[in-house]
Amino acid sequence: MHNEPGMSSNRAYDIARKEFYNLRRAEEIERRVAKEEALSTGAYFGKGVLEVGMELEDQAHEAWKKWALEQLEAIKLQKAGAYTGVGTGEDEAVDTEAASEEAEPSLL
Repeated sequence: MHNEPGMSSNRAYDIARKEFYNLRRAEEIERRVAKEEALSTGAYFGKGVLEVGMELEDQAHEAWKKWALEQLEAIKLQKAGAYTGVGTGEDEAVDTEAASEEAEPSLL
C-alpha cells in the first residue's frame, strides 16, 4: 500500500490475505506429505487431540448411560412396588415384627 501509490487499503488487504492463505496451504501440504512419508517408513504417531477428546467423551457418555439405566430401573421398581403393596426391605422387616407382636400367642 505504501509502495504502490493509489492502492486502497481494501485492495492491499485482499492481496495480503490471498498471499497468507497460499502460504498456509503450502505449509499444510508440506506437513501432510512429511507425515505420509514418515508413516510409509514405519513411523508411529500417537493419538491426536481429536481422538483423545472423542475417547474421553465416549467414556463420559457410557458412564452417564450406566447411571441413567440405574435410575430408570430404580423408578420402574418403585412404580412396580406401588402397585403390589410390597415395600422396601426395611419397611418389610418392621411390618413383620409388628405383625408377630399383634398375633395371638397361641398361634406362635
